[in-house]
Amino acid sequence: MCTTAFLPAVSGATQTVGASMAASSTASMWSSIGNGMQLAGAVTGAFSSYNSSKAIKGAYEYQASVNRNNSQVAEWQAKDALARGQKNEQTQRLKTAALKSTQRASFAARGMALDEGSPLSILEDTDFLGEMDALTIRDNAAKEAWGYKMQALNYNSDAGMLSARAEAESPMMAGATGLLTGAGSVAASWYKRSTKTAGY
Repeated sequence: MCTTAFLPAVSGATQTVGASMAASSTASMWSSIGNGMQLAGAVTGAFSSYNSSKAIKGAYEYQASVNRNNSQVAEWQAKDALARGQKNEQTQRLKTAALKSTQRASFAARGMALDEGSPLSILEDTDFLGEMDALTIRDNAAKEAWGYKMQALNYNSDAGMLSARAEAESPMMAGATGLLTGAGSVAASWYKRSTKTAGY
């Protein structure tokens, strides 16, 4: 006796449900992939923000250090200007004294009195002009030194400002902010996809 097995017929509704489930599974897979890519992008963006902030901080610190060095150099230049001024002033006074000594010897050799008339007037002029030259040298040195001191102050001021900016720059905060921003975008995108998949 033969037994014939009958297979149940697959209705059109069952096929539709299967296709729908397969489509839903595929959509869920792609949604997960999309969320994963967004998350990876958020992490990459946070790392980029961290590195950018770190580079900015380093640049501020470097420039502040350069300005402090420049300030020190300017201070040295100011001291050097004063030292050179003192030396040149002394040299000028010695030149004046030597000139006056030559003049006195010349007048004496010609039998001229040194405390009256033209010889006295010439010697007094020599003293006056020599002193003026010495004071001019001193004044010029002081002006040069003042200019260098102003440069030193400006460099120090800039260094302080740059150090403050470097202190305010926080790579960790920049990275965390970037990560939070990216995470917010990922969450919003995930919520939108999940509600769409659920049919809301």
